[in-house]
Amino acid sequence: MQTETTVAVGGEATVAMTPTPQTTVAMTPVQCPICAQTNPPGEQYCIECGFLLSSAVPELVEQAGAYPKLRDASGREFLLKAGENLIGRDPSSDVLISDGTVSRRHACILIEENRAYIQDLGSTNGTQLNGQPIGAERVPLPPNAELQFGSVVMTLELPEGFETPAVAAEVAPPLAYLVGMSDPSLRFPLYTRPQRIGRRAGNDIVIPDAYVSGQHAVIEIIGADVRITDLGSTNGTFIGDAKIAPNMPTTVPSDALLTLGKTQFRIEWAAEPSPETTRETDAEAHAEANTTDEA
Repeated sequence: MQTETTVAVGGEATVAMTPTPQTTVAMTPVQCPICAQTNPPGEQYCIECGFLLSSAVPELVEQAGAYPKLRDASGREFLLKAGENLIGRDPSSDVLISDGTVSRRHACILIEENRAYIQDLGSTNGTQLNGQPIGAERVPLPPNAELQFGSVVMTLELPEGFETPAVAAEVAPPLAYLVGMSDPSLRFPLYTRPQRIGRRAGNDIVIPDAYVSGQHAVIEIIGADVRITDLGSTNGTFIGDAKIAPNMPTTVPSDALLTLGKTQFRIEWAAEPSPETTRETDAEAHAEANTTDEA
């Protein structure tokens, strides 16, 4: 804005424009809409509850006065909004974790009505739920779940009224383990759901072996049997000395040596299969045999 000043020059009135000093707009403190904490100017996350100040208030806060959140080891809380919540080292993440073991886009928590789910986004160091690794498929989250992103451990807090789906195999204890023969640290839990095995991140079981294909095989537990299906891998899957046919589920005997690429494994049961489970497996096999005979 400018103001006019009349100046007499040589008997004539001349109008000169005098610039007005510009007004500086100072950054003001921001009050968190969740916990009412007053945050310093320029703060991206609430210093008290961890809420992303630029995001909308979660619907659950408006409706019920409660909201799901993650709490880290120091006690800092991160509120989770309805929909997708990106977790990672990227500055745009909803839950920003500045740790070298955490990928830029590490994982995602989905808040959908009164349920919560988590999925890994192909992170380098993986995501764990209650000590068990998860993959790219969405996994339902129970209350007070312990989540680990790289080496960072957080606890999930869900408000009253959230439900946990009845079928959540990853939350249940593993039924068996796939254990490396030469490297016991290669110890992977096995469940009833199909689990993908491969060299690339994003598989449920990642094997650091150059001779293992990116997506090598699928393994699952059916009754008292561990069954593996080779996915047409380059170097094959072997039970003992025999190479199994690709794309055909094959039972792995409990005392057999399983070879993927150049890495050898054995199956270690968490507990002996119960007689009921064995009978169920026998019944399934009998039913399959009958179906084959009828065909």
